[in-house]
Formats: sequence, C-alpha cells, structure tokens
Amino acid sequence: MAIYHLRLKVLTRALGRAARPGGATRNSAVAGAAYRSGERLYDESQGKWFQYPNDVFHTEILAPEGAPAWVFDRQTLWNVVEQSEKRVDAQLYREIEITLPRELTQEQQITLVREFVGDQFVSLGMVADIGLHRPDASDGEAQPHAHVLLTMRRLDSSHPTGFSPTKERDWNERPDIARMAAEARKRFNDTGLPEDKDVMEATEALRNVNVWRAQWAGYANRALEAAGTEARIDHRTLEKQGIFRLPEIALGIARHIEKAYDYLKERITQWVAIKKRAELYKEVEHYRLRDPVQLAEFVLRLADMAEGFAASFRKPNAPIPEVPHER
Repeated sequence: MAIYHLRLKVLTRALGRAARPGGATRNSAVAGAAYRSGERLYDESQGKWFQYPNDVFHTEILAPEGAPAWVFDRQTLWNVVEQSEKRVDAQLYREIEITLPRELTQEQQITLVREFVGDQFVSLGMVADIGLHRPDASDGEAQPHAHVLLTMRRLDSSHPTGFSPTKERDWNERPDIARMAAEARKRFNDTGLPEDKDVMEATEALRNVNVWRAQWAGYANRALEAAGTEARIDHRTLEKQGIFRLPEIALGIARHIEKAYDYLKERITQWVAIKKRAELYKEVEHYRLRDPVQLAEFVLRLADMAEGFAASFRKPNAPIPEVPHER
C-alpha cells in the first residue's frame, strides 16, 4: 500500500547536544553524504573518513545546467560546502526524506525521484545529492525511501569556493509569503473565526514546505497511474481528507522497539533490584536503631531462607521450605 511521507529538515554544523566522550564534536556535511550514499568519503576539515553500511540501491547528483565537473564528485562537492561555511553553527544543507511507493519498480522509483527533484529544486539552482535506500520494513517487505541533500547556496564560479558568498534565503521562504502566513495565523489566533482559519490555511499552503509536499503527492500519483495501479497518496491531513480516525504509528519504528526491548528489559530488571535492595537496607537500618538483637535474628532468618531455597534445587521433588514468620 502506497503511503505518504515527506519530511524536510536543515542540518546545522552544531550538534545541538553535548558531545559524547570520543564521539563527534560537530555535524559534518561529508559525513551526512557518506551515510545517505553508502560511500566512503573523506572530510578534509576534520581529517576523517566516514562510511556507513546501509541498503542503498541508487545514488545520483543533479545540478543546474552548466555546473562545473567537480560538482558531480560527491566527496569534492560536500567538502566545498563545508569550506563555504565559516560559522560554528552554520546551516550545511537541506534534507528531504521521502517514502517511495512499493507499487513501483526500482527503475520507476528512480525516474520519479529524478523528475520531482529536478523540477522542484534543481530548476531553482540547487545541487541535489540523491540516495535511494531499500531496507526491510517491520512487516517483512521492502521499505524504499529517498534521501535528497540540497545545497543552500547558488553555484558561483566568480567566488573562490565555487558557491555564492550568501545563502539563497528564498529557498527557505519568500519574505512576503512568510509575512502573510504569520499575519494570518495571528489573526486567527486572536479571533478564532472560521473565515480567518480559511485565510490562514490558504496562506500556509503557499509556503515552500507545503508547496513541495503537495507537489510530491502529484508526482507520485501520476507515476502510480502510469504504472497501472490504483494506489494513490494524499499529502493532506486525515481531517482534510474526511477520514475520522487516529493517525497510525509508522511501521518503521517497530524494528527500533524490537531492538530496544532486550536493553530495556535488562535496565528495568536492574532498576527493580536496586529499589528492592534499597527497601531492604531501610528495613535493616530500622532494626539496627530499634533493637540490635532483633537485627541479628532478621539476618539469620534471611540466611536460612536463602539456604532453604538453594536446597530445594539440590534435592529432586523436595518441598519448598516454609518461610519463618517475623516475630
């Protein structure tokens, strides 16, 4: 069954969390490209090689017409992107993650992604690094999806780095659209009127992220129709589609839960043991302060219980010993 999933995010150089001992101290565009492509790439700024095993079945770099040859070399491209950014918290690239319809063949999936990315992003001047993955999903079938890394500066041969000295802000959001959307949202928050909600939703639909989300549904559905399948996807919310049910959890998370189960079970067992031991220490301390003699008797009873329990496993069919009652 074809499902809709398109997520956009921007990778910044800053980790956004405290660095782990021996781990990375910052994010890297080269490392990100190595993971999405499955290639072994060298990060010149850090003096490190990066390679991550994964289920990549196709990679490709798309660039605007007339782009120089170095753009199509993945290692060179992302090292140049790194060199173009000076800030410690610089934005390195925009990533789009897309779920691909299972109903399409691999060649059809490649063609679909190539056309969508070329029309919607490369035509604007972005360089796009595409990696198509095909891991196993939690239901045992393939889970094809694409990672698309997009540059955030225009190519500029007059600049030493090969990229423009300034980022293309319109690729984030056109200022006029951002202003209209903010004003419409504020008006609806102030009034709560249905007509103001309609205006807000209409302006929100003009934002880049929502334009691209809607466009992906159109491209995918045309590809599904051409492939002769009745499956379709829809970028709208369930409410807008007239479907009244709770959204379902993504199947992909199930395999992470499965891997985490053993670890969580062990940690919870340890936590319970610590809590029980703490309660026992508290009881022992109570006896010690009130009556040292009774404490000694309590410890002896524990020893008898442990010995009796162990003995029950040494003798076949031996009855479980009775636990002495506290006096």
